[in-house]
This record gives sequence, structure tokens and C-alpha cells, in this order.
Amino acid sequence: MDFDYTPEQEQLRHYYRTRLEAVMTPERRAAVANLTEGGAAMTECRRALGEAGLLGVAWPVEYGGGGLTALEQYIFSEEARRVNAPLPMITLNTVGPTLIQYGTDEQKSKFLPAILKGTVDFAIGYSEPGAGSDLASLRTTAVRDGDEFIINGSKMFTSGAEFADYIWLAARTDPTVKKHKGITLFIVPTDSPGFSWKPLHTMPGVSTYYTFYDDVRVPKSAVVLGENQGWTLVTNQLNLERAALGNLGALEPLFNKTLKWASTTPLDDGLVIDQPWVQQALARVEAQVAAYRMLNLRVNATMSSGALGMGEASAAKVFGTELTQQVARELLDVVGQAGVRKGTAAPLKGELESAYRLAVINTFGGGANELQRDIIAIAGLGMPRAPRDMRAASASEKGSSNP
Repeated sequence: MDFDYTPEQEQLRHYYRTRLEAVMTPERRAAVANLTEGGAAMTECRRALGEAGLLGVAWPVEYGGGGLTALEQYIFSEEARRVNAPLPMITLNTVGPTLIQYGTDEQKSKFLPAILKGTVDFAIGYSEPGAGSDLASLRTTAVRDGDEFIINGSKMFTSGAEFADYIWLAARTDPTVKKHKGITLFIVPTDSPGFSWKPLHTMPGVSTYYTFYDDVRVPKSAVVLGENQGWTLVTNQLNLERAALGNLGALEPLFNKTLKWASTTPLDDGLVIDQPWVQQALARVEAQVAAYRMLNLRVNATMSSGALGMGEASAAKVFGTELTQQVARELLDVVGQAGVRKGTAAPLKGELESAYRLAVINTFGGGANELQRDIIAIAGLGMPRAPRDMRAASASEKGSSNP
């Protein structure tokens, strides 16, 4: 494929750059600079972006979107990151498209316009204390009671739950069938009686959340796709989330800022960048950033053709999140001990150390990278599924070899 942007795509970039800069004023950028999960400033920015028609640029036109291809959306996302626009990635890039594909007419008319206006935000309720990578082992239950379901259980790592309007919740509705087949997807309002949350502090300095469901009642209209058909939705949403995590795109701005810092910061009788080892480190990072950009372009071009598979999405997620850690480490070495400082007085205002810590937790988002490697092997490379208990498999092989 051709990795250069066409003149039309560059024109599109300029168009969205102008519109985004008009919304993301210096005051708004400053207000959301140190926010990651939500809050009043992010909500205000999200609604301003919605009012300007800058949410859902890649959604189909018939659902109020801009009809951009995935590759064109990537161009838009690059510009959005440049001005620190707080796009609701989970809601906009994963929940919304899943509703477009699988939601009822009622759900589409209720949620899609609100998402595009920036007035509704979702959090994902999948992981549990005993069901992380093995998500199908979840124990949160939803029991039918007439025209309602009663939900009981708990979730963890529900990022953004404090600020979300709804939880995109997976719960078990049939314990008698195979674990993948007894799961249903619900849209649960966070103002429902019996719903609560508790912060879970993490290494990056941001909070994710425990969420609790104590006899939470939702109508049957809250079911997406159908009862016991939730696993299809879970895998579809996670596929989109993994591709989005691989597309986080923080590397290029971090590299450019570090390059500028090294080019302007005195050291001995010269500048930091005059050191040969610094030049070598920055050259390595520049090459890695270029490779990362090419992978993102390839993934988005594949998404535009509708052919993105589980293996490709997982590969993008693993490569992107792990490369971000590697690059952040290398750039921290360039900045030195001052790089671990925080606040406005720190080099790059502490962005490097923050990016490194956040990159670590992103290796778990959307499914741990160890699990993603299994998906890459099976779905991407066509390799056989490995036995879960290798010791049992080994014992079985020894037994079968006995006369």
C-alpha cells in the first residue's frame, strides 16, 4: 500500500485542523490537560465537539455521522490528539458502531444522536475479580422477572464509571449452557437504584472503578441483540477497542516534544542533542514511530475495507501498547532524572513519565497482551489452540506412548 497521504487527504486534514482548533481553545486545552477519566471540563469539551459536528466523523451518514473511511478517521484522530481533544473513544469508536450494527431501532434512535451530541457516555462492564482474560467465566447474573431483568454482581476495571451515563454490561442469563452461550449484553443506566461504584487507584495515577449491582432492574428493551447472544457483541466491541488501543498515537507528539527539548536544553558547553548517544536514541525512536505510524495506516486501511480480523486487531494492540512503553523508556533516558518529575516545572510538563505509566496499564485494556498473543496465533496465523493445562496435555502424551 501507499503510505503517503493523497492531496485530498491532506486537504481533509487541514479542514479538520481548523475546525478542531476553533473548538479546542487554549482555555479548554488547559482545562483538560491533566484529566484522563472525565469531569466537568471534559464533559463541556465533549459537548462542544458534538455541537460542532466533530463526533462520529466515520459513522455512516444515515446515522448522523460524517461517512469518513477508517483511514480518514485516523487523519482526524491525529489532529484531535494534536489539540488534546477529549474524544470519548470507548463510546464513539466501539459502543456506537456496535449499536449501529446490532442495536434495535429504539436503541439506535435513543442513543446514537445523543452520542453524537456528546451528551451521553458509556463505560464497559466486562471484567470481574474472577473473570479477566477468561471473560466468559463472568458470574454477574441477570434473572428475568416479567418484562424486566434483575442484575446482581460486581465488575472491576470499569474505566470512567463515575462519569458515565450508562454501563455496557455483560451478565450471565443462562448458567445451564456453555459459558460463552449464556451471556447477555445490557445497557444499564448509572442512576439505577442498586448501582454503585468505588474507585480503584492504579499505577498510572488514574482511577478505574469497581462497580456493584444490587438487584438492579432494567427493562427487556435494555438487552442488545438478544438474550444469550451477548458474546457476539462482547467480541465485536473488544475487536474495535483493541484496534483503537493500538491507534492511541501518543508516540509522535512525545518524540517531537523530546526532540525540541533536547535541541534547546543546555548541557556542558553545548546542547543535550549534541551527545552522540542522545542522537542515536532519538534516531531509534524516530524509526520506531515511523513503523508504528505505518502499522496504524495499514490497520485503518483494512478497517475501511471492512476486513479487519481479530488477529490484526490484537496485533495492533500488542504492538502499539508495548512500543509505547519502549519509546517512553528511551525518551525518559534522554531527559534523565528530571523526566520522572511531575507538574508544569518538569521537562515536557511530566508527560513522559505519565505516558510510560499509562502505557503499562493499556497492555491490559481490551484483554491482556499475553491473551492477545494467543489470538494472533490462532485467528491471525491459523495455528492450533494450545491446551489450557499444558501439564495435563504432557501427561496425556506420556500415557499414550506407553505400550
